[in-house]
This record gives sequence, structure tokens and C-alpha cells, in this order.
Amino acid sequence: MILHVLGSCSGTEPMPGRHHTSVSLETGGKLYFLDAGENCSYTSYLLGIDQLRTDSIFISHTHMDHTGGLPELLWNLRKLCTLSPENEERLRGRTIRVFLPDLDVFDGVCKMLRGSEGNYETVFTLEPHLVEDGELLSSGLSVSAFHNYHLGTPAQGEPWRSFSFVLRAEGRQILYSGDFRDFSELLPHLGGSDLVLLETGHHRAFELCRELLHSGVPFGRVLFFHHGVEILRDFEGELALAREVLGDRVSFAGDGMRIEL
Repeated sequence: MILHVLGSCSGTEPMPGRHHTSVSLETGGKLYFLDAGENCSYTSYLLGIDQLRTDSIFISHTHMDHTGGLPELLWNLRKLCTLSPENEERLRGRTIRVFLPDLDVFDGVCKMLRGSEGNYETVFTLEPHLVEDGELLSSGLSVSAFHNYHLGTPAQGEPWRSFSFVLRAEGRQILYSGDFRDFSELLPHLGGSDLVLLETGHHRAFELCRELLHSGVPFGRVLFFHHGVEILRDFEGELALAREVLGDRVSFAGDGMRIEL
């Protein structure tokens, strides 16, 4: 598996050299996106990532710093088809799945796309899926979702709106936190993860490192992403504090980072 960080910043004011949260994952000859912050399409294309291999897009929650780039990503897939007959044939008849915890947002994105040129007529099909607790995908890449409390507890009868993901492929496991409220929400799903992606927009990295260490649960590397202003004001200092706890198992994400598992 190859993971690319396309955007490493939380929903702060614009930061030089950083874009909102998005990660891509390559496995089994297919491409998957985890969240779609602004510029995810632009960054992945310039990194040489083959967007025509896109199979599925997973959105943890629908805040703008996780969905702002979704319309452009879907628009660019259509645009790539117009560049050559070969591109068009590669996507002809394909289904690209879009998983969101609020399908009203998907409807809004589609309205934007249809308002662009060509009424967004495509040779491929977009297939929306509601994110709920449990297995979302089991073919090639296995993806399971579990709710977290980033957006609080929903009113009775209302669905959960914020999720974290566990991904498995090629004998490897990734825990992707999305935004979350408390480490205890992630703990039951942590065990055996070769890579743990944890957001720092609402947490101090060294404090999460301590919780990881004291959990007693086996895990591999830790990558902090979705950085908030506190981290970005003292990037090297915060990284040093985290490494005092977990050593070089810890990294802080930057846009364009590539990780092989």
C-alpha cells in the first residue's frame, strides 16, 4: 500500500504550503481517497497519482475542510476523460463510489457539477453510499467505519454524522481518525494497526502519544495530520515533544508526503 498526504491542515485560516485534509491510498491497482479537502485533485494530479484508477472516496464528516475539494475531484475525473480516447475508455462503464455520512451533501455536490459545462454527463457513474457503523467495503480494500463524538451525540432518531475508519489490505491495517473528541473513541479499534493517523486540530500530539503508550495495545507507526494552529506555530517543537514519548515511530504529516506500507 502507498499512502499520499494531499492535505495536512485543519480548517484554520489558509496556511502557506498546506491544504485541507485529504489522503489517498493506492492498493491492488486501485486508488482511494480519505476525505477531500480543497486542492486534493490538484495535488494528487501534480504528484503523478493516476486519478483514473479511483475506486471509492470516503468522507469522515462533511465539514468544509474535509469536503471542499470533492466537487473539483469529481469534476476533474470527467475532465480527464476529455483529454484522450484512452482515458475515456479506462473510465467507461465504471462506478465510482462516494461514501458520506450525509447524502444531502452529495446531492448538493451533484447540483454544482451539473451547473458546470456539459451538465456533468459522464461515461462513468457516481454511486452514493451513506456512511454508517460497520463494513463499508470488502473487495480488495476492506473499510469499516465507526462513529465518533466530534459532532456530539445525535438527537434521538438522527444518524451519526462523524466517523473514523479502519482500512485493511495487503496484510496491513490503517486506523484513520478523522476528527474525534476523545482518544477512548479510537481505542477499541486500534489494535494491530500498522499505521495510525491521528488529527491534531483538536489535540496535542504528545498527549495522544502518551495515551497510545499507556493503552497497552500493539500498534506500529503514528502519523499526525489535520494540524491546527498550535501545531503549526511550533511544528518542530511539538514534534520533538511527541518523539520524547514514542521516538521515531512518530511523524508529522506535510502536504505531498508519501508512505509505503
